Amino acid sequence: MLRRVSELEEREAHARQILQRVGVSIWEEDFSRVQEALSALRRQGVQDVRAYCVEHLDFVRQAVGQVNVVNVNDTTLRMFHASSREELSGSLERIFLPETLTVFAEQLAALAEGRPSLQAETVVRTLDGQRLDVFFTFTWDAVVGRADRVLVTLMDISERKAAERALQESETRFRNMADHAPVMMRVTDARGETTYLNQQWYDFTGQTEATALGLGWLNALHPDDVASTQAVFLDAHTRRAAFQLDYRLRRVDGEYRWAIDAASPRFGPGGEFLGYIGSVIDITERRRREDLLRFLVETGTTLASSLDGAATLTSLARLAVPTLADWCLVDLVEEDGSVRRVEVAVADPADAPLAEEVRRFPARMDGNPAHPPTTALREGRSVLLPKVELTRLLSLAHGEEHARAMAAARPISVMAVPLMARGRTLGVLTFLFTAHSGRHYGTAELAAAEDLARRAALTADNARLYRDAQRAVRLRDEFLSIASHELKTPLTPLSLKLQVLVREVQARCEAPLAQRLLGHLDACRHQVKRLSELVHGLLDVTHLSEGQLNLEREQVDLVVLVREVAARLESQAERTGSPLMLEADGPVVGEWDRLRLEQVVSHLLSNAVKYGAGHPVSVRVQAAGARARLVVRDQGIGMEPHMLARIFDKFERGVSERHYGGLGLGLYVTRQTLQAMGGTVSVESAPGKGATFTVELPLRQSAGAS
Repeated sequence: MLRRVSELEEREAHARQILQRVGVSIWEEDFSRVQEALSALRRQGVQDVRAYCVEHLDFVRQAVGQVNVVNVNDTTLRMFHASSREELSGSLERIFLPETLTVFAEQLAALAEGRPSLQAETVVRTLDGQRLDVFFTFTWDAVVGRADRVLVTLMDISERKAAERALQESETRFRNMADHAPVMMRVTDARGETTYLNQQWYDFTGQTEATALGLGWLNALHPDDVASTQAVFLDAHTRRAAFQLDYRLRRVDGEYRWAIDAASPRFGPGGEFLGYIGSVIDITERRRREDLLRFLVETGTTLASSLDGAATLTSLARLAVPTLADWCLVDLVEEDGSVRRVEVAVADPADAPLAEEVRRFPARMDGNPAHPPTTALREGRSVLLPKVELTRLLSLAHGEEHARAMAAARPISVMAVPLMARGRTLGVLTFLFTAHSGRHYGTAELAAAEDLARRAALTADNARLYRDAQRAVRLRDEFLSIASHELKTPLTPLSLKLQVLVREVQARCEAPLAQRLLGHLDACRHQVKRLSELVHGLLDVTHLSEGQLNLEREQVDLVVLVREVAARLESQAERTGSPLMLEADGPVVGEWDRLRLEQVVSHLLSNAVKYGAGHPVSVRVQAAGARARLVVRDQGIGMEPHMLARIFDKFERGVSERHYGGLGLGLYVTRQTLQAMGGTVSVESAPGKGATFTVELPLRQSAGAS
């Protein structure tokens, strides 16, 4: 008996192992509470559960929440992007979509009707929100010994459904094209001569049988396309092969339309070649959309190439012809509210003198409200005139002189699109088709023009913001320069007065009083010195911004200069507990600006002492080939990695200004000064591990350097 039990357990374990590894999602679900809900319906007298579920979707949703997922296999975890079975246990609500309710309602009906199983296709969602098309199998009493358990399998059929949808969409697109495109049919004989053309051909081209049959149909093609069309047709005819080609076909009204000609060979019962049967379809609109798309892609590069709004729009207008217009006019609103026509681009160079005349008639807020550019400007909306009659021009013009200029341009179709950005109208783009091309605007061209105008307006607005920002920066730098000079003026006499006071106190005051006063005066001198350093920093920034950092190069021993700066900082280093430890093998002499280099060294060393956190600061000076290297390393608070790329920018700090103060200009001035001398500065740091600044400078001035 024990052996039998062991065998059964082994088989059950083996079966469960197979279920875990099988490539189908398997769910074991507890439906006991759902059974109770269905029993309650029967007690209420509900006979048709399916109809009840259709009318009471809330019941279906409640039933979903009453299902308890007991177990799932490994395939289910992968399919639903779950990391553990616990994520899928409990309710089914997390994987259900509104579409899933329909199948679940059918599942409830199957349970109520006593059907042992149910199969259907539905859609569910994974734990990360992705939709899955699945083939659903529901089996009742499939779990041995548990009458309340349901076994559910799900097979991922997303790829198949996607392929079906793609095929259906492709078929829908094809049917839509076939239903709306004017299709012309053509049949040829074995010699290649046309023997039949359907009525669509004659209606489209205006030809007759007498003029079109044989090789006469070629006369309806654009003269530039006849030779290439004949070459393709004759080559295919020789090889008895199918062919496809595009050419321009003259419509009955004289407009040339792009058409696609596709034909297949015909063969008789004995395999003999009989000729071709093919269709000719007008694809002008498709070609125009493709041309417009290419145009929009090209203009994207132009719009991104400059921050000069007017120049960019001028280039844009020139790109618009002839793809989107025979004429393109650009009007911009000036800061004083007036309107200036900045460009009139024309496709035909012969129209250039007339274009200069048209420049005189921009959109006007006080002009003719029927004038399309004026309407677009005043009302902030696009204006589309698919057809413009010559007799209407006077009603659209600002006056008779303007009407004469318009008549000379011969516009037959007009679009005017406002340039809108952040609720403001910046100008107008106007597009004209003239009698020269005979083309007319439609909704596709208007959509492309509006897309172009949106992007052009954004570019123009960005250019304006850039100009404003530049102006603000200039004003700020001017203010800083003036303020720095004004602040510097009283600092020198104030410093001298403090020195006089120190001497007076030392000479005339008793020792206890003198000691107190000298302490106060020393504090004042320290603050005056700090203020002087801040003012000098601001002056350096303004000089750098204006490109006025002049260098006076001389022979400087970097080792001696570092020792002098270190000596001045000795008392500060003692107060902070971060003594400066200088290492140098010998003199390192180069051609540098002594005062500027001293400023750099002073800033780096004082920073190291300031942030050294009571640890020694290592300073290393050495020659490295044709360059000098200064390495300043502290063991202090350090900086976060994301700050390392920013600390050399204006007004940036690697630490909190609340605790350490300063304007955040020292390292900016340091880098700019070193770059002016052909050098570099870099930093390595981590929080709590200090910072290492490395300066490298060429020993000799390079040719052409200042």
